[in-house]
Amino acid sequence: MDPSKFSPRFFLRTAPLFLAAALTAGAPGLSLLSAADDSSSSAPVRNIIIDPGHGGVKPGAKGKFGTLEKDVTLAVSLKLKALIEKTMPFRVILTRDKDIDVSLENRAAVANNNDAQVFISIHANGSVRSKSHGAETFFMNVNASDEETRKLAYLENTGEELEKRIADEAQDAVKMILWDMAQAAYVRQSQRLAEMVQEDLNLELGLENRGIKQAAFKVLQGVACPAILVELAFISNPEEERKLSDESYQQRLAESIHRGLVRYLRLFPQK
Repeated sequence: MDPSKFSPRFFLRTAPLFLAAALTAGAPGLSLLSAADDSSSSAPVRNIIIDPGHGGVKPGAKGKFGTLEKDVTLAVSLKLKALIEKTMPFRVILTRDKDIDVSLENRAAVANNNDAQVFISIHANGSVRSKSHGAETFFMNVNASDEETRKLAYLENTGEELEKRIADEAQDAVKMILWDMAQAAYVRQSQRLAEMVQEDLNLELGLENRGIKQAAFKVLQGVACPAILVELAFISNPEEERKLSDESYQQRLAESIHRGLVRYLRLFPQK
């Protein structure tokens, strides 16, 4: 089969199907995160995927007082899930609902296997500068907004175990090209979602506006729908670490993301 005979549109339409199958092959347990089929209903199920960053043996960033990023992201994600299910006609699927390790590839595959309308990855930031503060929201772009953003994406992307990477580098390169094409179709929607979530985080929590940024986060590259990554606050900042550990503050974070999502869905109604 000669790849040159196929148009870019062919790859754009078929990339999620090919890649979801490739990434989930041999991934036991991933099916537990997939939505169950409902053949009794003719109405299509609309899914939102929430991705609590890190987990298991990958704790993510750690605060001065011992707070772990993986615990904060899961707590906020569960609260956001409850809000969405209570107020919106969507089914919410978490890439993890407990303290387990899920690869970046499988997180993206959860979204694609469930025909997600939106993908939101939740993280907590870290910096060598303890006074860094505020929330940041990212959307996918191969060119990072700035050097600091490029370094952040690098740290997030290289957290995976090397032995889990696909052995055949040529096949891996083809997959990444297809994924880039798939995500490119959603850049405008992803940017607007990022803007709205960031605006509501700033407004509700009185944060300094760090703006939205672009970077090649691997977890976003693999998603064939509008997708963002939210850095809730700097867990490396002792003051923000205390807030992130507080359940009421976690609820406010979830409510802010929820409001931004509601505004986005009014602008881009899901069919």
